[in-house]
Amino acid sequence: VIIGDANLAEVSGYLKLGTTALVLAMIEDEFLAVDLSVDRPVTTLHAVSHDPTLQELVTLRSGRKLTAVHLQMEYAEQARKYVEERYGADADPLTRDVLERWESVLTRLERDPMLLARELDWVAKLQILEGYRSRDGLDWSSPRLQAVDLQYSDVRPEKGLYHRLEASGRIERVVTDAEIAHAIASPPEDTRAYFRGRCLAKSPEDT
Repeated sequence: VIIGDANLAEVSGYLKLGTTALVLAMIEDEFLAVDLSVDRPVTTLHAVSHDPTLQELVTLRSGRKLTAVHLQMEYAEQARKYVEERYGADADPLTRDVLERWESVLTRLERDPMLLARELDWVAKLQILEGYRSRDGLDWSSPRLQAVDLQYSDVRPEKGLYHRLEASGRIERVVTDAEIAHAIASPPEDTRAYFRGRCLAKSPEDT
């Protein structure tokens, strides 16, 4: 969230960082009691990323088959157990917020992905593309849709469709621009980024 990328200010980027941190922590602490390894992960990732219906089945190395949403639900369940067992009531508010948002997002994805158009980047983009398709009768291979796809991610605030959604209040944010600017200049004091920054500030001539 503290990276100066506008899209990381919304829920999608926040969850990417938070859930990844939790999964890595569980792996490092050898907490995972079940093997959730995916068979042929690169091929599977490609297939899942091209299925907005979320019905594509993922095959685990154990032979189990489940959707990507259900696979994430299992990871989320393990993460909640991990936090409760390792930290209990001492779990920090940010970790608890990530868990609650993660579970809420997965529940709504299972019901109807479009419920998350204000929170997930890919759903917001899909909603725009579907709107153009319905209005103008376009096929998915239409060059116009490809142009809209590119324009959505244009980093220029005056050009990018994402920025227009954000400006109109159609994207839910978890931090403000002011908080991002502060985080860029003031990283948490217990991180290597803070130490490096202080060294550069005190001895810029040595860089």
